[in-house]
Amino acid sequence: MSLGLCCQFIEPVHKRTGNVVYKNIIEEKTLQLGAFKAGKYPLSRIRSTYHHNVDQHIKLVPKLVALNIRSFRLSSCLLPLWDMNSKMIKDDDILVSKLGKLGKLFADNSIRVTTHPGQFTVISSDNPNVVKNSITELEYHAWVFDAMDLPLSSYAAINIHGGKANRSNAIVSVYKSLPDNIRLRLTLENDEKCYSVQQLLDVHDRCGVPVVFDSHHFTFNTSNMSFAQAFDDTRSTWGKIKPLQHISNTEPGFENAAFNQKRAHSQYIHRIPDMQLEAMQANTIDVDVEAKHKNLALLDMRSKFNISC
Repeated sequence: MSLGLCCQFIEPVHKRTGNVVYKNIIEEKTLQLGAFKAGKYPLSRIRSTYHHNVDQHIKLVPKLVALNIRSFRLSSCLLPLWDMNSKMIKDDDILVSKLGKLGKLFADNSIRVTTHPGQFTVISSDNPNVVKNSITELEYHAWVFDAMDLPLSSYAAINIHGGKANRSNAIVSVYKSLPDNIRLRLTLENDEKCYSVQQLLDVHDRCGVPVVFDSHHFTFNTSNMSFAQAFDDTRSTWGKIKPLQHISNTEPGFENAAFNQKRAHSQYIHRIPDMQLEAMQANTIDVDVEAKHKNLALLDMRSKFNISC
């Protein structure tokens, strides 16, 4: 268990024109807020969307097993418009049973499951409504993980960014107030602008939240820490749980481009910092592969860098 697949499983589709496009075979269905509020979705459509999305993930697990992929990031879009339909979801015994089946499939095959709520999950916001909505989003992920019977620990990480800069006190305060099924799974990831590794280590010292080290983000926001110190200090925040990290690259040719181009994820992984690579090869960390070509990039990375799993 080492390299993690993020949210999608893509396969090449060869067009009659000779072009190749890449298709996500999970094919999650979505629900649009505007259409939902306008009453354009019959109840049957809403229910079928949720069942379809869970069914697609159940069908995915054998593919992960066949490729020896032992870590998977679950999409935040599994149950769209959760906040509008949470009672319906919770009361759907068949759907809940399917989530339990999915969780058991992951567990029986030793596949670590994590998730990464989006950029609008900001528990450090000055706006109480943003914080409230962020907690609702975290409640959704925690409920899904509970329904799947995933561990009540950061092994089943619900990973977020620090959010609004210079609001460490808010992070600590909200973190301490969260229910156990969120708090015990929550992790914080360093980013390029708002929260460096050092700032998150300070937050960890105050409340114990583990820190997910993103080596790509670190290159943009080091806070004068060495890579070795950042790498080792973040790993120490995980206690007995296997640390989770991220790897991504700047697309080759964009090294001297504008900031947003440099920070964007490349299609494949071309470079891994030495310490991170050594830990991958020794299987002492799990690393989400944040590359646009998803499983294809993961398998390419295994071969290119002699990583066994």
